[in-house]
Amino acid sequence: MSYKISDSVAMRMIQIFQEAVIFGIDGADLLRQVRLVEDSQEEGTLTLDPGYVASVKEMHEKSIAEAVKKQSDLEIERVL
Repeated sequence: MSYKISDSVAMRMIQIFQEAVIFGIDGADLLRQVRLVEDSQEEGTLTLDPGYVASVKEMHEKSIAEAVKKQSDLEIERVL
C-alpha cells in the first residue's frame, strides 16, 4: 500500500529544517524522532502521532523559556 503525508507532516518537516538551522543541530536526528500514524479520517494518509506532537510542543516551550531567561540575564548584566 502506498501512503501520502498530511499537511501537518509536511509542515513539521519544514519546521525541522528551520530548527536545525536555528539551533545548529543535525536535522537527521530530529527527523528520526518523527512518529507517524495513519489518519483515521483519511485512509492512506499519514499524520503526526498525537504523543509526538505533545513532545514537540513541550520541547518548543522549553526552548522559549530558555531564550527568555537568557534575554533576561543579558538585560540584568547590562544594568550592572
